Amino acid sequence: MPEAALRRWDWRGATWNVVAAAGLGFVAAGLFDIPAFLAGFTPRAEATGAAFVVAGQIRWGAGVAAAFFVLRAVGLFKLNVIRNLLSPFGRGSTVGWALAIFVVALALRLAYAASAEPPPISDGIHYDRLARDLAAGRGYAGDGVPTAYRPVGYPAAIAYFYLFFGPRYLPVILFQSILGAATASFLMLLARESVGDAPARVAGAVIALCPSQVAYAARFFPAVMLAFLVVAAAFAFVKARGLWGALGAGLLTAAATLVAPVSMVLPAAAFACDLCRGTGLKRALARGAVVAGVAAVAVAPWTYRNWRVFGALVPVSTNGSLSLWVGNNPNATGTLYYPLSPVNPLFMTEGELPRDRLGRELAWYFIRNERAQFLMLTVPKFVYTYGADVSAFQLEGIARGTEPADSARGFAARVAQTYYALMWVGFVLGLVKLRGRVFTPSLSRGAPLAALLAWPVALTLVYLIFFGQDRFHFPMLPFIAVVAAAAFLQRRR
Repeated sequence: MPEAALRRWDWRGATWNVVAAAGLGFVAAGLFDIPAFLAGFTPRAEATGAAFVVAGQIRWGAGVAAAFFVLRAVGLFKLNVIRNLLSPFGRGSTVGWALAIFVVALALRLAYAASAEPPPISDGIHYDRLARDLAAGRGYAGDGVPTAYRPVGYPAAIAYFYLFFGPRYLPVILFQSILGAATASFLMLLARESVGDAPARVAGAVIALCPSQVAYAARFFPAVMLAFLVVAAAFAFVKARGLWGALGAGLLTAAATLVAPVSMVLPAAAFACDLCRGTGLKRALARGAVVAGVAAVAVAPWTYRNWRVFGALVPVSTNGSLSLWVGNNPNATGTLYYPLSPVNPLFMTEGELPRDRLGRELAWYFIRNERAQFLMLTVPKFVYTYGADVSAFQLEGIARGTEPADSARGFAARVAQTYYALMWVGFVLGLVKLRGRVFTPSLSRGAPLAALLAWPVALTLVYLIFFGQDRFHFPMLPFIAVVAAAAFLQRRR
């Protein structure tokens, strides 16, 4: 560092920031249990049941956020010091940074996979069985019966690896690790349109290092694939403003829809993105229609297969109406509620198609006749979707017989929740600090923040209608990271 720069360097501020970061490190490591400390001032401590895991993690995250703001209030975590520490992100080429982020992200995911529980566990067991049947030529079936209960995209992707490499898990984990690393790099390239080079690079690094994003690469869940497809669709649509961008986004939307039907809303997100960028109503409608049309055409062969099997229109899967009923019934809690007893009319109904129809009828009856309760349920649905980020680690102990609730309170889960809480701190600060740029583009970039946020907002609205779980926010985390990075690297405009 040059002598003049040494004189300008705020050594006292840097020292205090290191002390403050160490304090938050104690929180992250669980050496200071904030939920237990707060529970001492309440009539009862956190319950041990799995149903209270999300509540406990929300308290943990709130404690981390409170600690950050307290330290900030007494003069620590000065943003100018953070900008100086992150100044190297403003240097170097875009391609070099994209490759560096990819390599670091890939290495972390492979390193974690080497020490994690071997897949599959939990729902991954079902995906594994479906993929084995596909690879063996038995079709998409469960216990020999053709099915469309789960979307076909993720099991079909696994089946390709089983077909060429046999039923081995390593090629699938390597593939998911590559997708996760590519998501971080694509996010960096996408974010440059809204926040500039340095914040975009920091956002890519944040996702590369994010504990939950790292851990899910070793899980047999569609989360990593869905996040990649959503970010890639947004990137294709934003980078190419003409027909080719809409075509590419349409194909990626089709793939995402076959992985998770929630992606059906991405054409609406593309339309909103274009409107926010000032494209114009007619052009935005045209490009959004191209995305929707291409996606519909690409998904049509699977829809035709379902019609041949069930004799009815099933666009992607038969679990959509079941999910709609889970979030919209007199006993709904906002998260997964599916009792295996006669109190659940869907559980007592045999057959995928009859269950799908009954779930749709009951759910829409509830929504039409209980509008107030339906609107009130959006609050817990949002909380369950965004409150915690420990589901990848909650799965960690299942194979060993450990209670999922205990596993979700372990060291790795605490670190993940601390990281997640700090991302939300940055996101909120970013929205407040850059509120003038939410709908107005900066002088150097042509895309306001709203164009970037249209994608996660569209997905979130779907979960506010259905129900929430913390793994559902996985494809939205990259967009949250962009605003968080901008909060610490860009001055108020």
